[in-house]
Amino acid sequence: MGSLTIQNLATSVLGFVFVATLLRLLPQEQYGIYSAVLLSTGIASTCAIFGLNTATTRYFALLSEQDEASSWVAARKIFLLSIIFSVASTAVFLIISPFLSIYFTKGESWTWIFYLGGAYLLLSSLAAVSQGVIQGMKKYGLLAKIIFVSRIVMTVFAVAVLEVEHNIAWAIVSWLVYNVLILGLSLYFTAPKMIRAKGSFDYSRIMKYTVPLGVAGIITVLSSSADQVVVGGYLTPVSLGVYNAAITVSGVLGIVLLTSLTTALLPEAASSSIQTTIANGFRLAIRFAMLGLLPASFLMAAVAPQLLSLFTGGRGYLAGAGSLELISLFYIFSAVQTISLTMLQAIGKTKQVMIVGAIAATTDVLLAISLVPMFGIIGAAASKAAVFLIGSLISIYLLRDYAKGLDRASFYLKGVVAAMIPFAFIASLSHFVTSRLLTLVPYSICYFALFLVCIKFTKLLTEEDRNFLSYILPQSTKKYVKYL
Repeated sequence: MGSLTIQNLATSVLGFVFVATLLRLLPQEQYGIYSAVLLSTGIASTCAIFGLNTATTRYFALLSEQDEASSWVAARKIFLLSIIFSVASTAVFLIISPFLSIYFTKGESWTWIFYLGGAYLLLSSLAAVSQGVIQGMKKYGLLAKIIFVSRIVMTVFAVAVLEVEHNIAWAIVSWLVYNVLILGLSLYFTAPKMIRAKGSFDYSRIMKYTVPLGVAGIITVLSSSADQVVVGGYLTPVSLGVYNAAITVSGVLGIVLLTSLTTALLPEAASSSIQTTIANGFRLAIRFAMLGLLPASFLMAAVAPQLLSLFTGGRGYLAGAGSLELISLFYIFSAVQTISLTMLQAIGKTKQVMIVGAIAATTDVLLAISLVPMFGIIGAAASKAAVFLIGSLISIYLLRDYAKGLDRASFYLKGVVAAMIPFAFIASLSHFVTSRLLTLVPYSICYFALFLVCIKFTKLLTEEDRNFLSYILPQSTKKYVKYL
């Protein structure tokens, strides 16, 4: 997790440079159309990937404990299946591109950008499955390097080109460059062994695992994207761009803290057959989210206007501050849901994943259709927050056999209180004193100082937590951990 967290933090910085470049150099309408392309390809990618990336990680981690050769055979067959699914999904996407242009842009003049999005769909789907092999190998450091190098090239390319050509096409081309590098580098380390591997592994075994997972993925992405789809249909591309800017900023929480956790959690849990070990991993994952992600999300909510000013330069994007604040406050439930679904995938309970996705999708669609026409993007944010909450509760219930060893309720209560007190103080300063961009740094320092005081006062940390912090923090700061 150390290398993954560092990589995700560095990748997030590069990602925000990329997003800030788009927000500042593209006209608002074009950024809204760019958001529509990424939204539609994101939904289509669940059909193209169809759970095969998770299948690769799980089966490679599971089989490598028994017979390494069979794990490479399984990886090869899953990748071949991904080619079939990706090409078929891309073909369908290209056919419906004119209709997507009409829905999101109210005309066919932007069909060409959705065609370009089809190329991105194909490459990103294959790249996701190829990454799954390295994840299953538990080569987390290598995976971190591949992603980081690809993101550097992508960001440098985008900044250089968009400074000259303020055109949406180059934003999509930047993603093509990124996924070509991911796919190429991943196959460089895995393709030779996949080609040479001898043995048998039934396609039926793959499909038995991945069909429920693929259906669940489609349903889940609909549940997480329905609010954006409704915004794109009911409102304008500009409104979609504003709302997408808020979602993108909040997404750093998942990229930095959550992705590093779930990347390691899936193969580790999949390769373990001891229920108590898996249950303890689940407990520690939830604990990590409470101690790391919850305070970060509350800080983001408290300084939402400043963050949007930082990455957008202001303009009309500050209208999304309320949406960003609402999404950030409920982001902990998204983290709990993601962790729970990762555990369900790791232990092979893909039908339960599908159940969670179906309920969440239905909730999001109904709430979004009801709230967006009346409240605009705030209604969409409320819909997303409700999905986070409902999805997390259902996920934990379905994982109840592994949730019996969770920490006492007093720990979670203390964690919420420790994050809520500094949030209330900083949010009051932002709302009633000033929310200028220059306040971002002092407000953040003040928030975390208050958070540390609350940790000390509530006695939130255990000796286990302090040992963990001593392990991951720089040498110069370790001596202060004992005071917490």
